[in-house]
Amino acid sequence: MNQSDPAPEKSRSLVSWGTPASNDRALVCIPWAGAGAAPFRPWTPVLGAVSTVYGLRLAGRESRRAEPPATTVAEVVDDVAAELADLGVPRVALFGQCSGAVLAFELAKALGRAGGDVQVTHLLVASQLPPPDVARLGPEAEHDLTQYVPADLRAEPDFVELLLPVIAADTSLMSGYVYQPDDPLTVPLTVLYGADDHQLSRPRLDGWRRETTGPTSFHEIAGADHLFGGAAWPKLAETVRDALT
Repeated sequence: MNQSDPAPEKSRSLVSWGTPASNDRALVCIPWAGAGAAPFRPWTPVLGAVSTVYGLRLAGRESRRAEPPATTVAEVVDDVAAELADLGVPRVALFGQCSGAVLAFELAKALGRAGGDVQVTHLLVASQLPPPDVARLGPEAEHDLTQYVPADLRAEPDFVELLLPVIAADTSLMSGYVYQPDDPLTVPLTVLYGADDHQLSRPRLDGWRRETTGPTSFHEIAGADHLFGGAAWPKLAETVRDALT
């Protein structure tokens, strides 16, 4: 690049669609391994009256495909926290699915420690073990990477081949995750899981309640698998909306 050329603008990771909600609350949605912001676009009509919906587009996917994926959870958390501060969002609810649930949890902790202008009002997690259990899986955990490819796309080998390196980067991110037993959060916590999720069961999720002093609720969604595919995806959005209201 010529020295006189302007430096390329850094891609923003938080993506929203449609008209912002009339209130001052945002819902930041953090996807599962390999996914981007796009799956959350259909949530805007469902949740638009409750909060402005932002999908998190991590490096290595969608319009940020050329950027190297993050290598630590702390890197992701710091970047998103800084962007939320730049956006001037005073109140934020955080939703995370699978690996995104761990990122949402750590982001909630970081924003709480910062004590800045961004207040976390609610944490919602889906399809994920409690953080200490995730950390105990460690680098020895075995991952079938194709489980993070939506079922309707697994028959497209070119797409799967494109997606697998990003999924591998995200699972590597989780394999290096270290749980720090800090003071618990104080916000309401909603734990969501699919009735047809063969990887999780209600008893295995109970440890989430130890991560906050606020009220904790558990919601099983009928007909939902680990990724809440098909008709379960709008059901998940409706359950999130109900939890926030």
